[in-house]
Amino acid sequence: MKFSLICLTFLLFAAAAGPAISGEPPYRLDDIVVTASRVESPLSEAPANVTVITAQDIEETGAQTIADVVQQEPGVFTQNLLGNPKSSIIDIRGYGEAAPQNVLVLVNARRVNGIDLTGPDLSQIPVDAIERIEVYRGPGTVLYGDNAAGGVVNIILKEGEGQPKAIASTTVGSYNYFKPELIFSGKQNKLSYLATVSSVDTQGYRHQNEFYGKDALGNFKLDAFKNLAFSLSVGHHRDSYGQPGALFWSDLRRGVVDPKDSTLSYLDGNASTEDNFIDLEPELKLGEHVLLTLGGSYRNRHITSAFDYGSGNSFSTKGQLETYGFTPKAVISHPVGKIAKNILIFGSDWYKYPTTTTSSGSFFGSSSFTRNDIEKRDSAYYVTDRFYPIPDLLLEAGYRRQRSTYDVENVDILNGIAEPSMSSRYGKEAYRFSANYSILNKASIFASYVRAFRFPATDEFITWGYYDSWSGQFSPTQINTGLKPQTTKEFDVGLRFNPLHNVSGTVTYFHADNRDEIYFNPYVGFFGENQNYDKTRRQGVEASILINPAASLVLSFAYSYTEALFKGGPFGGNRIPLVPTNKFSGKISYSVRNLDFSLSSVYTGDQYAISDQENAHEKLPGYTTFDGTVGYRFSALSMLFTIRNITDKRYSEYGTYSSSRKDIGLYPSPGRQFFLTVKYALGG
Repeated sequence: MKFSLICLTFLLFAAAAGPAISGEPPYRLDDIVVTASRVESPLSEAPANVTVITAQDIEETGAQTIADVVQQEPGVFTQNLLGNPKSSIIDIRGYGEAAPQNVLVLVNARRVNGIDLTGPDLSQIPVDAIERIEVYRGPGTVLYGDNAAGGVVNIILKEGEGQPKAIASTTVGSYNYFKPELIFSGKQNKLSYLATVSSVDTQGYRHQNEFYGKDALGNFKLDAFKNLAFSLSVGHHRDSYGQPGALFWSDLRRGVVDPKDSTLSYLDGNASTEDNFIDLEPELKLGEHVLLTLGGSYRNRHITSAFDYGSGNSFSTKGQLETYGFTPKAVISHPVGKIAKNILIFGSDWYKYPTTTTSSGSFFGSSSFTRNDIEKRDSAYYVTDRFYPIPDLLLEAGYRRQRSTYDVENVDILNGIAEPSMSSRYGKEAYRFSANYSILNKASIFASYVRAFRFPATDEFITWGYYDSWSGQFSPTQINTGLKPQTTKEFDVGLRFNPLHNVSGTVTYFHADNRDEIYFNPYVGFFGENQNYDKTRRQGVEASILINPAASLVLSFAYSYTEALFKGGPFGGNRIPLVPTNKFSGKISYSVRNLDFSLSSVYTGDQYAISDQENAHEKLPGYTTFDGTVGYRFSALSMLFTIRNITDKRYSEYGTYSSSRKDIGLYPSPGRQFFLTVKYALGG
């Protein structure tokens, strides 16, 4: 089965690479990317499977969230727990439930991942402010450190250019969706500027699924002197949202509940966030060959959430999470002899994360009131050398050493806590060896071998206490001091090709072995426990092709096969939950005069629910969705009409097995949705 799927992928490329009508190049190997090396370099030289999604691509899809933008990508899986912009999860290469801790999200090279289990908050990034998104598949640990074992999503914001320009837009849609936005940008003398303000108001697909969000974002660059520039990004985000809870599969099948129903009322399940950041990066050129940057950032995040489960069971939490970052970097580009070129990149990453959370709750007659004071400190240095012995061959070697320190104070005012404090230090190394060879500017082949790591999230250290009503005994909350970092060893080999003016594509094979992978074991204790699994393996193929048979017509197809398995141990040979083996996507785009049309489809294969490591229960079924857009452009006015889930398919991207109910709790995804965006540009 595996072999036939791989062969089918290659046959698809062979069949598609025949004669075609000349049109605009759909794919350029000289596109500039930064994620693969932490400096700008052509895509043709990237020794990894990297995709560039441009601002035009984003606009044409009618995407309202980052997850909407990347859902067509092979090897990339998206889940949305609540069906609103807040809860989107991006998984690369099959990490399932733990994807938020294994896929790093950057905004202008600033880390968005937190140190807890919440993962990156994608709702605070307005899609209209994005210049491009680079999707890097495979470990990016050498360059970026923790959280990058599966891959990196690097979001680059737009910069102002030209005369002052204002763009006003409004999007309305299903479930009372309303999003006004204003973008102001331009460049005057040495200063470029872009500022955007927006809000989102939607009732959501399900009952008690409201989302209200407000954003303000600024991106500025000052070329102060010939060799000195300053980049500044600032942002403010605020939201509140309902949490409708899971619906059990058996109830949905019997018609006891509707997919739009909620198990909680808004007053019984709600949350809010306030997030502010500032990122300043001076850039200094020392002569012709040396570039220094001194990145500094600060982030302050406040969160609240409250749940009332009924029968006297409730839980609420408040938290403040801060991030201080300092990331100096040097790039030395200097020829070696008369032919060879060499680029040396080295730097250091320093982060400090002071965090305070307070929680209170009552479960089955046991009450608790806890305060957690946690501080994590990261310090790392890295070096990467890119050597070109001949113009078309790149040899790259990279190394990183990182040390992380956790100081945890956990106090339960009402109950005792076993081991209320912890201070732990972890040190890990990562390295990367890779090569890339360009063939006549029509193709490039690459290979890499990487050793990576992932440190525990702060929440993963906590094993929650519980009250046993049968025995009358209380088991106190504990800090799991035995949790270890996970390590990854991965090999990739791939091909990018652009043999004709209007045909391009890529195919990549990867094989990754993890040791001590951090996962949640629901079968230990009352609430489960985060543990290390001795061995896991991921391997697969990612392939895509884009054809431009006529100037106004573009066809694209993508396929990925992802095998994610436990190796040995109690779950040996079982599939890792929430990872589909097969994914296929296709899109057709057509333009005529001032009209643009597109139709896209994504098939996502079946997968086991979260907490079903035993693979003992029914899989979440695979599903196919279709989306369509119609765009109209006239002078400064543009309109885009979008239909999502055209066939009104009923499906769930996310599900978790409940041992108490012996059933799977589903979070139904939205049905058919309509959106209309109207934009008007003034100036420029």
